[in-house]
Amino acid sequence: MTRSAFSMIELVFVIVILGIMAAVAVPRFASIQDDALISNEKTTIGVARQGVTTLYGKRQVRGGDFSITLSNKDGAEYTSAVYFSSSYFPYTLSVGATTGNGTTDNNVTSATARGDYTALALVVEPEALADWNSSAHFDGSSELAIYTGPASNVVDDGNAEIHQGDWWEYNNTSGKIILQEN
Repeated sequence: MTRSAFSMIELVFVIVILGIMAAVAVPRFASIQDDALISNEKTTIGVARQGVTTLYGKRQVRGGDFSITLSNKDGAEYTSAVYFSSSYFPYTLSVGATTGNGTTDNNVTSATARGDYTALALVVEPEALADWNSSAHFDGSSELAIYTGPASNVVDDGNAEIHQGDWWEYNNTSGKIILQEN
């Protein structure tokens, strides 16, 4: 006699094995987006650290505050003043475009193209800025710039390397950008 179908026990075993595989795989796939956000944030901070070092070197060579020309994603150029602390590190990592009347526009005259956030704009591509927020606080001796990025704004897993409530603190006296945990 030839068999033309699976027995009930064979089907139950297959379903149990698929259930076990799903129970193991689903949590791993669920954290992939968080891992991507954390990796994105760490990469951006790495670029920011390199940018701070570059600006520090330019300040040493030029001997004072200076202006640079930046381009947005559409290729439009604008001039931005870069100000430095007494230790020659950029005062903040924000950018301001000098308008015709001498005032500074922190949205760089094109808020729709660049987003409303200018954090890290001196060292990070404009397209990436929309995921970052900035603020400042006074620690008693100096004003520190605070930056929160894609992971530190949304990752809920408290065991993740970077998660909601964490922030990056930029100290313009030492030029260091350090992750502070909530």
